[in-house]
Amino acid sequence: MNQAQTLDVQATVIEVLPAMGLAWLRDAEMREWAVTKSTPGVDLATLAPGSAVCLHVLSLDGKQVPSACEACAA
Repeated sequence: MNQAQTLDVQATVIEVLPAMGLAWLRDAEMREWAVTKSTPGVDLATLAPGSAVCLHVLSLDGKQVPSACEACAA
């Protein structure tokens, strides 16, 4: 059994869809991430396109899933 790893990824909000409870983010490597209103730390009301966020990404068995999201420190 593989051990889960947590990675920290800086990303930029590219779209917020509050009616769907969803936001799309893009990191420096051009990977796109989706976070939902259920992702710990996500407050869709405060996210806006261009905002920087830090994702905590859980990596296990070749799959990567955002497990938390917070504003990046200035």
